[in-house]
Order: sequence, then structure tokens, then C-alpha cells
Amino acid sequence: MTDTAPHPSRTALTAWKTPIWIADFEGTEEINITLRELILEAEKVDPDAALFGGIDAVKSSQDILHWQHPAIDWFKGRILQAVTALTADILGEAAKEVTQGIKAEAWAVVYRSGGSLRPHTHHDSAWSGVYYVSAPSSDDGRESGYLQILDPRPAAVARQVSQGVVRVQPVPGRMVAFPGWLPHSVSATATGSDMRICVAWNVAYDNAWGGMR
Repeated sequence: MTDTAPHPSRTALTAWKTPIWIADFEGTEEINITLRELILEAEKVDPDAALFGGIDAVKSSQDILHWQHPAIDWFKGRILQAVTALTADILGEAAKEVTQGIKAEAWAVVYRSGGSLRPHTHHDSAWSGVYYVSAPSSDDGRESGYLQILDPRPAAVARQVSQGVVRVQPVPGRMVAFPGWLPHSVSATATGSDMRICVAWNVAYDNAWGGMR
């Protein structure tokens, strides 16, 4: 007898693959000085702005991408670069269409002595990221102010089949980007150290719009 039954399709799946994009941009010294000045000037206008979930951290309003300055234009380009790379990792050639209609927002965070941020997600964004403007090093060798990216699978962590936490050192000129649903936190800035300043951002898709805003 001939077997005419259809054979089941066989598909190799890579489950839980989560892209994390890290780039160290060169020649950012002047850009970072300018961004630092812009951020600290803006902080004077709203000195009591609080960062939800933050300790000894001040968050700016989320309109940084609307500031009219060449340094902000440069920063927009880096967001687009990160989103393009992440989307290409997931969609390949189809990413060209998706990256043409995105909405972006960004805000500065200034961490002072001991400043940290509790675990959280950016549930309403496709991609999220952070760019480090200034980041003092710790004198005692501790992982001061590290970005801590958490495995979103509690069972994997409980059964010790996951490293649990990916720690990324804050380095001026470094950008880190990842899916907005990925849990992350920030370890405490070294006590008595200089300010640590970063710019965080979110990106969502809006196919009715033809570019990044």
C-alpha cells in the first residue's frame, strides 16, 4: 500500500532568541559634552522631575527629540541605526519596510550618588535603548551603574538553565538597545561619584507615517 498521507512539515525553531544591540561610537567626546550641557540646562527648568522606579535619579520630559540642535539630530540617527539593526536581525530583508514608519521618544536621566532604577519594562514600545553621555567609573571595582538585562523566563532562571542577568557597563558613547518587553534595571551609581547621565528612548511602529519623529 502506498502511503498517501501528507507528511507533517518540519520547522526548526529558535525559541527565546532575544537580540541585544550594543555599539560603541567613536569620536563622541564633543557630542557628549554638548548633550550633557543641554540636559543639565533643561533640568534647571524642572528640578523636581522624578523617575518612576528610580532612586536619586531625575528624569527629563520626553521631548528631547524635538530639541533643535545638531547633537540631537546626531542622536536621532543613532536610534535609527539601532532600530534598523535589530529589525534586520528579526525580519531580514523585510526590515526595510518596517523601519520607514516609526515613532520615537527619548528622555534624559541624571543619576547622582547612589542613584539606581528598579526592574521594569517598556511595555508600550517595540524597541527601547539607552545612550550613555557620561558615566563615572567606580574606584572600588564594583559594577557601578551597570545596565542589568533580566531573563524574562522565570522558570529558566529557577531551574538554573539561564545566566539570569546580562550586565552591560555604562561607557560614554555606548548605546544599548533591546525589545521593550525585556525586563531591565540599573545598579546603583557609586557613592560620592560624579553624575551619570544617559538618554533613554522608545520606538513604536506607525505605518501610517513615513519616517521617524
